[in-house]
Amino acid sequence: MLSKEEINDFIVRNLKEGHFVIDVQVSTANVIQIFVDSFDGVTIADCVYYTRLFEETFDREQEDYELSVSSGGIDLPLKVDLQFEKNLGGEVEVVANDGLKYTGLLVSYNAELFELEYEQMEMLEGKKRKQAVTKNKTFNRISEVKSVKPVFSFKKNKKK
Repeated sequence: MLSKEEINDFIVRNLKEGHFVIDVQVSTANVIQIFVDSFDGVTIADCVYYTRLFEETFDREQEDYELSVSSGGIDLPLKVDLQFEKNLGGEVEVVANDGLKYTGLLVSYNAELFELEYEQMEMLEGKKRKQAVTKNKTFNRISEVKSVKPVFSFKKNKKK
């Protein structure tokens, strides 16, 4: 059975320019999932390239594995710094450990923290209705957050 570290090292050594590894998962049934990304996106041809390279190096009959290579996708959470960099200035959804959800712009990040700019409806003095107030919140990536996912909107902008 191939180890996660061995697979990760192999993929990292053979990455196309601009690509990076998001995650490598190996189940007890030897199902291998490799997730890659790049700032320009990952194509089906890229996934086929990694699959063929892997299968040429590691004999499927000898290792008895099932392989899946894919991009990070829009439904998977951000895990590595390069994903945060790729989504800097973009809209993300944060699910905090306390269950609260925040949707806003990813303003900054580092290895431990990231900052989100979001709007919250609040009653302001002298107003009869709640008003949208822009706020910033800093999250600890490890201890305060369950997941951070990019938000993609397929809505067309309405022209006035």
